[in-house]
Amino acid sequence: MAKQRADAAVARAFETISPWGVRLACGGVIAAAGLAGILVPVVRLIATPGGVSGPAVGALVPASFSLAVLGGGYWLARSDLDGSLAAAVTVWWFLGTAFGTFTALGLVGYQIGSGVSVSDPAIVLSGIASIGGVGGLLVGRYDAQSQRRRQALEREHERLADERQKLALLNRIVRHDIGNDIQIISGMSDHLEGHVDAEGAEYLDRIQRTTEEAIQLTEQVRAFVASLGDENPSELRRTSLRRVLETQIENTREVYREATVTQVGEIPDVAIHADELLSTVFHNLLSNAVEHNDRANPYVELSVERDGGTVAVSIVDDGPGIAQQERIRLRNVDTTPDIDSESGLGLYIVGMLVGRYDGAISIDDREPRGTIVTVKLPVADGE
Repeated sequence: MAKQRADAAVARAFETISPWGVRLACGGVIAAAGLAGILVPVVRLIATPGGVSGPAVGALVPASFSLAVLGGGYWLARSDLDGSLAAAVTVWWFLGTAFGTFTALGLVGYQIGSGVSVSDPAIVLSGIASIGGVGGLLVGRYDAQSQRRRQALEREHERLADERQKLALLNRIVRHDIGNDIQIISGMSDHLEGHVDAEGAEYLDRIQRTTEEAIQLTEQVRAFVASLGDENPSELRRTSLRRVLETQIENTREVYREATVTQVGEIPDVAIHADELLSTVFHNLLSNAVEHNDRANPYVELSVERDGGTVAVSIVDDGPGIAQQERIRLRNVDTTPDIDSESGLGLYIVGMLVGRYDGAISIDDREPRGTIVTVKLPVADGE
């Protein structure tokens, strides 16, 4: 508390001066004290009659610490610290010097009171005060570096908070404003199915497919914002993997009726520590397996295997495969998603969510054609 009050007092004293001026003033005060600490033993040494070797050795140590204080003042004057941090370093130096001075006074006073002869109290006082000053400078430099790191973290936190607010706003605009309009278009186009002839049915089908893609895009934006962590991130809880997979398989069959989506074997009834976005992972993988398949009737199969505390979900397709660049993005969520790629954003979201669930994802080629995407997730405790 005393140190904080001292920091504030020094900062107020220099608040009308530029940071460079504060550094120069603080560094000058410290350097002047260091120079005085050097002169005291030197002057006492010159003034000492008789032999020189003994007093010279006794003056060397305090002069060395005073030289270090002088160097500390020079460093502070040439540093890039702002005014408040330079003032904080000066306060630490002053406290260290004061502690050393009072310690030296107590030591000299105790020796004199005990009848012990002190050869040169001035050198003792100067030396111990300089030692305290060096200690204060070291603490002050560490404190200044810590404050700079803390300030940088605070600025980064503010920047991230601002970015989250922008993402949340974008999410609301896309989901509520644009999403509602798209839902209206989708509903109206469904009503038109019985009112168009064979020639217009092709255009109506195109409208319906494009509308469905736009709806999926709005859901991807929602999942993307949620995967980054908004102001109220959802908590992970025990989630039934079987229920999620069965629902996504049925949804994929319903949306892509030209595709064959097969479940191979039974799905273990296990729970995963996840949230509602777990369904987004398998929705994106199943949808990509169908949408980016160049066959007229795509084939997709899903299988699940449990190995101890881990469950592996494999999605196999007979499409042209996933490009190497997309595989890198799927494994490394630190890279920027390719929003120009048809599957880039969806795979990026998959990678982020699997990482959130402490899982792993791998991609292998299927012989003679196709891709195998495997998602490994830890089973919840107690399963």
